[in-house]
Amino acid sequence: MSDAFLPGNGFDTYETQDKVLVSMDGSVDCGVVVRILQQQGFGVAGAVVQLAADQSAWAAAARQAAEALGIECIVLKAVPLAERMVQPAEVLGSGNDARFAALLTAADKLGIQYIATGHHARVELGNDGVHTVCPAVDAALDESAALAALPQDTLARLLLPLGEFTATDVQEMAQDFKVNGTV
Repeated sequence: MSDAFLPGNGFDTYETQDKVLVSMDGSVDCGVVVRILQQQGFGVAGAVVQLAADQSAWAAAARQAAEALGIECIVLKAVPLAERMVQPAEVLGSGNDARFAALLTAADKLGIQYIATGHHARVELGNDGVHTVCPAVDAALDESAALAALPQDTLARLLLPLGEFTATDVQEMAQDFKVNGTV
């Protein structure tokens, strides 16, 4: 599959189920995210967001991990996008705003409603209609601070399945799902 992310490249084969574009990094956690979402009935596709030119080998390994999970995966070369982003890393955590911008752009072009990552955090919708980033169930793994500054339109589309589980739960699911990381 080419690096282009346009409708008609294989991602549009899902019929009636909701679709989700998962940010892939080749880790066991990402593999578990894919399997959880599939069990929940989502049509899952993967995307590797390459934020620097020197990440080519990592991107290829992450894409290979996605293919081992049986999902299609594209590489989003977001180096120019990452260079244009002006938010400091301490606000959005290691390039998250560029990564989320690339994921959302690709999802929009592919007609995919949701995006997902392997972050250990939760997004809750309040009675007032405001989405809030909440800590993960496992406080030792919590990454909610890295996502706290994401805008409402991103949070409304973001799925974070791992935020509901402990590290032990994730390890057990990885074994049950026979998921291995490559990176």
